[in-house]
Amino acid sequence: MQPHAPSALRVSSPAPRQGGWWLLACLLMVLVFAAPLQVRAQQDSYTRITGVKLEPVKNGAQAGWNLAAELDIHLGQRLKDALDRGLPLKFSLDFKLSKDRWYWADEEAANASYLYTLSYNALTRTYQLAGPAGVLNTPKFEEAMENMARIRDWPVLRKDQVRLNERYQAQVRFRLVLTELPKPFQISALVNSEWDLSTDWLTFDFTPRKENFK
Repeated sequence: MQPHAPSALRVSSPAPRQGGWWLLACLLMVLVFAAPLQVRAQQDSYTRITGVKLEPVKNGAQAGWNLAAELDIHLGQRLKDALDRGLPLKFSLDFKLSKDRWYWADEEAANASYLYTLSYNALTRTYQLAGPAGVLNTPKFEEAMENMARIRDWPVLRKDQVRLNERYQAQVRFRLVLTELPKPFQISALVNSEWDLSTDWLTFDFTPRKENFK
């Protein structure tokens, strides 16, 4: 019997790894889309409430509480362009105080709105911020925004509006007053996130203390 010829050694090429191609595709997507996403993030408007406090005031008939608030406000490029072209922007910081009632709707003890307007004068090249605290005129946009982001000594609640030593629920929000915009801008604001400067209601417990007025 003749010996069998040795069979040829076959070396098969390794199958392409699907995971490697998937990873490469993901990296390409990141490289393609990362820059536009970063640009859009820089252009979008946003606002958040970073701090809020109710401070007691003991001045006789004016006895009550003032509100102090800190905001982080960023105007997107489209909103900033509209401002620089002469469109006044009206903003509101809203405050509500209510008390839970298990047998009926919540009892509303107080509500107030802090309204102010930011505008730009192309002739004098100055920004104007007008509100309850007065009027600020400045050539620097950043200075106007810094002043808008700080609320101090805003009377929101009188002593006779609450029952001392009982717990209430306080709420605060900031918003661009869209109804004060011209109609074409109102429509654009409904579909464009760059015009969305409204925050959700920030809710916190508040108990007016009798000791505050001794």
